[in-house]
Amino acid sequence: MKKTFYVNFSLRCAAGLAILLLLLLLMVPAVSADTFCPCDELDTCTEWVSEGSLSLQWGRTGQMEVAGVKYTFRADDFDLKTKSALISAEKQGAVRKEFLFLELQDSDKWFHWDNEIKVELTGISVDGYNTPSAQLQVYSRGRPELEISFAASSEKVKGVDVSKEQYAPGQEKKVEVTLKNTGNAWVENTVLKVNLGEFKLKGNGDFEYRDNIIVKNLGCLEKGEQQSINFTVIAPQWDGRTSPYELNYYINATAGGTDIKKWYYDTSAATVFRCTDPELKVIMEVVGDVINMTTWSVRQNGGSTEGSRNVYYEIWDAWEYSFLRTNIYNLGLYPVDNVDVTFADIPEELITVETFEHGDYSYVTPEGQYYIARKLVPLRQGRYSFGPVTAKADFFGKEFTWSSGTGSITVHGAHVIMEKKLSPSDSGYRVDLQIRNSGDRAAWVNLSDVIPESANYVAGSAEESLAASKLPLSEWDIGLSQVNGSHMLTVSGVLLPPGTSLELGYSIEPAIAPDLPAARAAFKAIDGYRGEAQSSFFVAGVEVKQRWDPLNGGWVVVTDETPESTVAVDDDTSYEPLYSTEDVYALGSVYSTEVQQEAVNSSMADWLPDSLSATVLKVQEIIHRLLGGTIEGVSAAFGTVEGVAIDAVENHLYAIVILIALGVFMAVYVLISR
Repeated sequence: MKKTFYVNFSLRCAAGLAILLLLLLLMVPAVSADTFCPCDELDTCTEWVSEGSLSLQWGRTGQMEVAGVKYTFRADDFDLKTKSALISAEKQGAVRKEFLFLELQDSDKWFHWDNEIKVELTGISVDGYNTPSAQLQVYSRGRPELEISFAASSEKVKGVDVSKEQYAPGQEKKVEVTLKNTGNAWVENTVLKVNLGEFKLKGNGDFEYRDNIIVKNLGCLEKGEQQSINFTVIAPQWDGRTSPYELNYYINATAGGTDIKKWYYDTSAATVFRCTDPELKVIMEVVGDVINMTTWSVRQNGGSTEGSRNVYYEIWDAWEYSFLRTNIYNLGLYPVDNVDVTFADIPEELITVETFEHGDYSYVTPEGQYYIARKLVPLRQGRYSFGPVTAKADFFGKEFTWSSGTGSITVHGAHVIMEKKLSPSDSGYRVDLQIRNSGDRAAWVNLSDVIPESANYVAGSAEESLAASKLPLSEWDIGLSQVNGSHMLTVSGVLLPPGTSLELGYSIEPAIAPDLPAARAAFKAIDGYRGEAQSSFFVAGVEVKQRWDPLNGGWVVVTDETPESTVAVDDDTSYEPLYSTEDVYALGSVYSTEVQQEAVNSSMADWLPDSLSATVLKVQEIIHRLLGGTIEGVSAAFGTVEGVAIDAVENHLYAIVILIALGVFMAVYVLISR
């Protein structure tokens, strides 16, 4: 029984040891058949590399350094009959001698020393004195040399281009490590190790992986041969605090193998992956870059604190306007903080009437954006340019600047300017009037000028000034009326094409330096654009200039203390556009009191753009067709609707036109159904 027990126990121990040995074998990477190179015999498989040649005269020596060791060679003796020579080689005091034969077997032509150098007899010659010389070729043993190179993928991550040398936090990167034998002999049992550092390996591969290190035995590498391993890693996430420029991630690789003499050769290399730079895209665009001047009005929106420059206004009836839009996108992988944005300057001749803003340009997150749009209406005709919008940021100590393109707005329209000059004459004073159109569209102009009784108008002087006009006097509708001693001078129906002017004047003989009111020029151009230009006026003969300031009540006196006007729509907006129209006497972009009253008394349809008037008529036509004239009074009902719709259009609520029409249709349809 005991013997049986011992036998069974022994069998169990043997089985256990076998299993343990099998597990150990499984843990050890298998040695493939090509781990060692097929030819490893020193005498037959050594790969030789030429180091140069020597010519040694009998008894003379020559030196050569081979693989870092100095050798001295000498031709000790010759046998010209057998075409042989006794060659000796000396290294660090040790000497090796061999007879070498030219015409015997190849193995008789050379000798080697410890397989480190090879000396070959390549020729024997005799000079004129019958002194022989030996020609030798010297070789060294070829040695392997290992070189590691890295290659990585470039990818687009969330729209960001990540180059081969860069990483994206938390994202994948494909890496290839190549080991090449750049030496002159093979190397075997070559093992490549790759330390992934802070990267994490994704998936598996044809290699061993442990402790974040990839290991693979590449076996035998012949000279010039290379092998690669490929894998995918995942970059660490960003903590949101550390500068990305301090977070450089390395992959290190080492490789080593043995040559034919079992000497060990190794090498190492590393590659670094750096962060991507932040990237903001700044876009500035003008929507409505070509518009026409239209007549609009100003209404104060709420009160203002006494003495405050900030009065809030609304612009009404501006049928044509432009939008200046600025977008700032974050196209990078990191949020950009403390962004300093320089917006495009808005010319003084453009008024910001509304501002639409979204986001915060000082802090733009990845995939985030900042948006601002300014609705602009022109004060006068012209072409207005906008410089680029520039965003600057200090991103963890590194300065970046991003800029947009430029833009412009072209405003077509008439620009009527009324000027009045007073100059002394022999008998009193001469008053000269000029109306000119400096715009790019024609305008019809009516001029009016009041000559006070105290100015003592010289009869007939106004008609005389028109005699030299390019147009005959009969084509001007000139009028001169007298009321309570004052004279009213009018010229009606003047067509001023772009770049033209009308000049006229008259004489006065006041007792003292006169007080003269401003001359006025009411004009009308295409697209219903109309307004009034005023000249300077005179107090005791001194000219007082005016400028058109629609946001401060109309025509204001130009002085050094004349405040700049400020317009804003939203208390929350931080943008307060300023404008100043110095030296511009007539901008004509807002109704005068008389023109406003005329507009109210006239048909509103005359002031509507053709497209909107057509919309109202089209809706009316549709409703009449739907109802088929079944109920009397529908037209009257729609007339009320049309009036309300026009009011809605006046307030830019275009969609209400359709809604009101549909509402009436539904109401009438219900009545018919009953």
